[in-house]
Amino acid sequence: MKKYPFKFLDAYSKDDTDIFFGRDEEIEALYEMIFQTNILLVYGASGTGKTSLIQCGLETKFQPHDRLPVYIRRGNNLNNSLEKKLAELKGSEIEDDLDWLDDISDDSSTPEATKQLTPIQKTIQTIYQNNFKPIYLIFDQFEELYIIGNKPEQNQFIETVKEIIEIDQPIKLIFSVREEYLGYLYEFEKAVPQLLRKKIRVEPMNIDKVRQVIEGATTLKNSNISIKEQEKTAITEIIFDKIKSKKELTIQLPYLQVFLDKLYMTITNDESRNAEAEFTVESLKAIGNIGDVLSDFLEEQVKYISVELKNSFTEIDTKKVWAILSPFATLEGTKDPLSKAQLFERLPDIDKKLIKKVLNLFVNRRILRHSETDDLYELAHDTLAQRVAEKRTDDEIALLEVRRLIKSQTSMKAEARETFTEKQLVFIEPYLQKLKLTDQENNHIAESRREVEKQKNAKTKRQRMIITIVSVAAVVSILFGIFGFVNMFKAQKSAKEAISSRIMGIQRDAQTHLDQERYELAKEKYKLLINTYKKYPKLNYDYEAVSKRIIKCRELDSLSKIFYENIDIADSLAKLTDIDNFVKADSLYKFALNLKYEKGEDKITPKIEALDEKRKNIIANNIATAKTYIKAPNKLLFPEAKELLLKLQQLDPENKIIIDLLKQVN
Repeated sequence: MKKYPFKFLDAYSKDDTDIFFGRDEEIEALYEMIFQTNILLVYGASGTGKTSLIQCGLETKFQPHDRLPVYIRRGNNLNNSLEKKLAELKGSEIEDDLDWLDDISDDSSTPEATKQLTPIQKTIQTIYQNNFKPIYLIFDQFEELYIIGNKPEQNQFIETVKEIIEIDQPIKLIFSVREEYLGYLYEFEKAVPQLLRKKIRVEPMNIDKVRQVIEGATTLKNSNISIKEQEKTAITEIIFDKIKSKKELTIQLPYLQVFLDKLYMTITNDESRNAEAEFTVESLKAIGNIGDVLSDFLEEQVKYISVELKNSFTEIDTKKVWAILSPFATLEGTKDPLSKAQLFERLPDIDKKLIKKVLNLFVNRRILRHSETDDLYELAHDTLAQRVAEKRTDDEIALLEVRRLIKSQTSMKAEARETFTEKQLVFIEPYLQKLKLTDQENNHIAESRREVEKQKNAKTKRQRMIITIVSVAAVVSILFGIFGFVNMFKAQKSAKEAISSRIMGIQRDAQTHLDQERYELAKEKYKLLINTYKKYPKLNYDYEAVSKRIIKCRELDSLSKIFYENIDIADSLAKLTDIDNFVKADSLYKFALNLKYEKGEDKITPKIEALDEKRKNIIANNIATAKTYIKAPNKLLFPEAKELLLKLQQLDPENKIIIDLLKQVN
């Protein structure tokens, strides 16, 4: 039977190795790097195919007996998902009392022998002893921990990873993360320094990669797609030109997959994807000029669903369909998995029957995926989430910001929690009726109101009297016919507060990224700030100042990368004992210092001091060696002594002992 060689928005898995094309170089690089480290970070922009590279590409390099891969997504909580996966592998037949594992390596010569194993360490040991294969824990879409997870969940996961890497078993951890969230790993890296030491970036697809995908899919033995040999080059170039943006010379994999599926459907109109199709230049011309492939695709599907359900639900329109899709994307434009119950909570004004119908259609149209294990729905790809987020109105964005603000406070421990300020309460008040809050959240808002009221009551009696008079005057004014005007004023004020709060948040985030040397993220925040002000032209704003900050971020980002790249190499060389590498390390440290990167100066000074101390030891040890050479009979080792002394002179040109010894061997 012929096979359809495209995956649309689904990631490639181990069952798709025969149709996975265009990533041979990346597969080799990933395979080589996995043997150089126990923790590997795979990063890249959304849509570059990180998941497919790991699940399918890397799979081609291993036999089933080579390893035990364990794929973990966050679900509702990453710690729970990891625990559940390991429990499934461990098996219910394994005895619960695993104290015997502590006795297996009862060797008094190793300090680990006396250490009591934690529950997760015992579980991993059990899994390994049941399989005798290296365990690969693969955390896909790891950025979800920071986008929709909370601080306690993040801290618990970091502690778990620290326990895992301490275990004396062959285990590797692979983290796949969108590159714009690398800065969020700051606390993680502090606790686990090896996190970012080995990493590989997955690049978007250039035209050569696209050519490999098209040629591979159309020359596959049992593929139902074909192409004329003489048209391959022309078709590849046309497809690439139609999809790529004007500024870039690369494309994202989802765009290519959606476009190729659209081309197939244009030719065959076969939704079962069984019919055979020949891609030709003429069939490409039939599609005509296109804009944003994914945006166009989503618009088409939303219109289709609204028309499909019009007879059953007369109140449906495209706006309502977008509203049902909107909660599945975070404010940042990433996936937010939800259950039906959670979606009903978010959309109390929409008929539940309609929501269920729309969900089913989105699943059938491959826009949403449903996980029966967790009973969660999520968008098929982050690139879709970006398009969904772009469709939101200002009111929808403000509602999401209010929900996040409330969740961020109430999810913290009681002792660390802060009450909302008066400005924050003004911002969230208009949206409270649209949110279904928990008792804890309602109590926190009530407590915040009491605190604000308490602060107001602390003012002088005269101030309270003035406020009372103004309030009474306002009420009288409302009673005399300006009720509508006041309401309109309040609405405008709330909207301004919402905009102001959003701008303050963007500025605060940008400054935080700058302080933590995450210049790329800071640059994106400043770009977002400019775009936000462009949406509200009445606001006075110094575009030139922010533009200068963006340029400064680019300069600092480039400078910090050069700085840390040289420091990393120098650190490696400084660990070696030979003089040549020591000289190189010394030169790289001084080069990094001369870059005048202020954020790094306090980090490099102790390194240089440590190197100077090591320099003294190296010189002392090698002078002793040179003296031994000089004392050899008949001056046989004078050449070796001279060579060694000349190298030492590079480390300390003014050293009198070295100068005197050189005179002896010359």
